[in-house]
Amino acid sequence: MSPAILQRLREYIGSAVLLGERPIDKLAIFWRQTKNLRTRLKLAAYHPDAVFRLRTTYGPLYVRDNFGDITNLVDLFYREVYRVPALGDGSAILDIGANIGLAAAALAWRHPGHPIYCVEPLAANARLIPLNCPNAVVEQIAVGATRGRVRLSVDADEIMASAIPCAWQTTEREFDVVPLDDLVRRHGLHRIGLIKIDAEGMEMDVLQGATDALSVTERVVMETHGRGMHHGSAGFLSSAGFTIDFEAFNGVTGLIRASSGRAVTGSV
Repeated sequence: MSPAILQRLREYIGSAVLLGERPIDKLAIFWRQTKNLRTRLKLAAYHPDAVFRLRTTYGPLYVRDNFGDITNLVDLFYREVYRVPALGDGSAILDIGANIGLAAAALAWRHPGHPIYCVEPLAANARLIPLNCPNAVVEQIAVGATRGRVRLSVDADEIMASAIPCAWQTTEREFDVVPLDDLVRRHGLHRIGLIKIDAEGMEMDVLQGATDALSVTERVVMETHGRGMHHGSAGFLSSAGFTIDFEAFNGVTGLIRASSGRAVTGSV
């Protein structure tokens, strides 16, 4: 067995031990996480229409039986890639590229009392967000630099809508796009504690449409795709007055954590 697979199994065990309430729950989470490996070995098959309820220390979490949903548990709950310090009282959390709401569930657990707004263009994903994060306000739309339409690549199981090339078969679909500034104004948000971004290649578009929102934001945590997008996003945040607290790029994807260092009391 390769070192990479062994490392992945260690992470599965670690996240299952952390997340499961009872031994049987820990075992169930570990078993679900090994589905991709078992499928590659032809010991199992996906059933994309099936939804599974996982009993966890964060509350019930719901995932589909596909190649993508379950893989997020390690990053979101074990590695805690979107973890940030305490946010200002009453400030909102914006989850851009919310997928099925697992990141929102983790953020809601860590920051109770903060209103959460989830933005996700794919209907198949957006339908699961209220299950994983019941208090979230869901906007089923894409976010970009200006109002209009955007063509994104969507996989057969509707797990991801991407602006970057995918290794698997996709079809092109059009989505309505609005700037984040417009959404923030519509919801009357004047204090934003955190903007989390995972926009599958539209990172710079999201930032360019959020200049006013960023002016009342404490922290940004974002995944980036490609070297140019990574450095461009870091540069944009720096020019908007943010300090880059952490950044890493592995040659394909990256992570940026940034903070404004200013009291968030303004109005968008």
